[in-house]
Amino acid sequence: MNVSQFLDRVMECDPYVRFAVVIDTYGKKVDSRQKEGVENFLPPQEMDDSIRHALHAWEFRKKISEFVGKNQFVLAVYDNVRRLTLPLGKDRLLLVALDNKGGQKDLVENILAIIGGDYTRPISPGMQN
Repeated sequence: MNVSQFLDRVMECDPYVRFAVVIDTYGKKVDSRQKEGVENFLPPQEMDDSIRHALHAWEFRKKISEFVGKNQFVLAVYDNVRRLTLPLGKDRLLLVALDNKGGQKDLVENILAIIGGDYTRPISPGMQN
């Protein structure tokens, strides 16, 4: 599955997904999607800074993984939005922003199924607990 198709699936896997971006190890945006009609909370420069910070934080987590184990994902919870950061192989990261109106358990499981290529697991968007 190419990055474009992958991001389309991520955007469709949960009604609370606002934005998704794949970045490389240099912080360069590979591709991104934004839900129609949704405005960013961050201005463009702060969005770029946030992506760079997520990359640097991930690099630090990789560094300490020999002590604490492999990092599966990171969930940052803010008043207005939640951001999920997940690895895509060895050289890319996926950042997903979602509304705080829903939960994140189903979203995390759905995205992990997409990343893992588990096409037997139904991806069913809907209300979350």
